Amino acid sequence: MKLKFKYGFCFIKIMKMNEILISERIVQAKASFENSFQNYLKNFDSAKSIVGEEKLKEMKEKLKEMKKYSIKNLEQLKEKAVKNLKEQGIKVFEAKNAEEARKMIEKIIPKGELIVKAKSNVLNEIEIVENFKGRNEFVETDCGDFLVEICEEKGTHPVTPAIHLSEEKIVKAIKKKFGVDVKPKAEKIVEWVKNHLREKILEAKFSLTGANAISADGNVAILENEGNISLITRMPENHVIVAGIEKIVPSIEDALLVCRASAIWGTGASWPAYINLISSPSKTADIKKEIVKGAQGAKEVYLILLDNGRKKAIEDGLEEALYCINCGSCLYFCPVYRQIFDNYGFHYLSGIGVTKTSFMNDLPKAFEKGLYYCTTCKACKQNCPLEIDIAELVKKVREKAVKNKIETEANKKMMENVKKVGNPFGEIKEGEIPKELYCC
Repeated sequence: MKLKFKYGFCFIKIMKMNEILISERIVQAKASFENSFQNYLKNFDSAKSIVGEEKLKEMKEKLKEMKKYSIKNLEQLKEKAVKNLKEQGIKVFEAKNAEEARKMIEKIIPKGELIVKAKSNVLNEIEIVENFKGRNEFVETDCGDFLVEICEEKGTHPVTPAIHLSEEKIVKAIKKKFGVDVKPKAEKIVEWVKNHLREKILEAKFSLTGANAISADGNVAILENEGNISLITRMPENHVIVAGIEKIVPSIEDALLVCRASAIWGTGASWPAYINLISSPSKTADIKKEIVKGAQGAKEVYLILLDNGRKKAIEDGLEEALYCINCGSCLYFCPVYRQIFDNYGFHYLSGIGVTKTSFMNDLPKAFEKGLYYCTTCKACKQNCPLEIDIAELVKKVREKAVKNKIETEANKKMMENVKKVGNPFGEIKEGEIPKELYCC
C-alpha cells in the first residue's frame, strides 16, 4: 500500500516541495550550510569563552527585559527619539506602511541617482530595489548581497545571504558579468569585490541603510564587520536610513547591547568589527565656532521610521515578535529552514518570518510562505538570545488564520474526522492501516 504522509499543521504541497528539495540550489545550499553551521558553532563557542557563561546569561536577561520595556513604552520612546534626533539635525519622517516609505525615499532621492545600499532586512521588507527598478541604479555594498545579486540569486540568510553559494559558482558569475578571472578562494573573491565596490561608493551621492537600534536619547546604531557601512554613511553627501519602530530603545547603552548580542548570536563574534553611532549630519565648528554641515561625512541624514503593521501586532498580542533583533540564530537550528531555506518565510525567514509576514503583509501571504510548515519543536526558542517563543506566536497566527478560513486541506480533513469518528484518520477497519497518516 502506498501511504501519503501529510503533516497536519505543516502540510506542504508534495509535488512542489519535492521539486524544491531536489533543486540544484537547495542541494548546494545544504552542502554549503553544513560547513557554515560548523564554523558558526566554533565561533560561538569561542565568543562564549571570551565573554563568559555568566555574562552571557546576564546579557540575555537584560536584553529581554529591555526589549519588553521598549515595546510596552514604544510611543513615549518614539516621541522622545524623534524630538532628540530632529534637534540634532537629522530629518525624521514616519511611514505607516511600505508604500509610504517608498514615496518618502522618492522625494529624497532624485530619479537617475546612483544609490549605494547596505544589507538591510527592512529595505527588503519595503521592496525598495524591486519598486525602483528603472528609476535608480542600486549597488549592493555588502559582500554577501553583492555576490547573491551577480549570481542572479536570492539571499538565504539574513546575516550571511550568500551562505548557499560555492566559490566556483561565484567566480563563474564574476567572469560572466565583468570578464574578470578570479581564483575560487574566499580571500581572492573578497579582495576583488572590495576593489570593485570602492569605486562605486566614491561615485555615489546617496546611500541607503537600515539600523540595528535607535536610542531615544538620540543615536542611530548600525553594526557591521566589513566596513562598507562606515564608508557609505560618510562618503556620499546624503544618508537615508529606514528602520522599523521596534528598533527604538531607551538609551545608547541599550543600543550597544543590541549590537553586541547581534554579533554574538548572529555570527559568533564577541563584538562586531564596527558599530556606527550616528547622532547628526557631519559638521565642524572650527571656524569661529560657526557650525557648518557636511565636513567629511554626510551633509544630510534622513531617518524614516516604519510602522507597517507593527502597532497592529502589539494590539493583536504578537508583540513578542517585535523583540527580535534579526540575528538569525534561530535559523541555524530550525529543522524546516535547514531543508528549504528561503522557501520558508518571505522578507523575514522561518517561523519568526511567517509571524511577521502575517502583520506586515497579510494572513494569506503568511499561509503561502509557510505558516503551517513549523513543527513547533521550539529549537528556535532555545537558541534565541531573547528566548522568543516563536512556536507560540505561530500558533496564535494559525488560530487567526483558521478563524478566517485559511488552513490546509489536511487540517480541515483531520478536524472533520475528529468530529465525525473521534480520530484524525477517519474510519479504520480492524487490521488495516489508514490510507493517510498525519503527524505533528
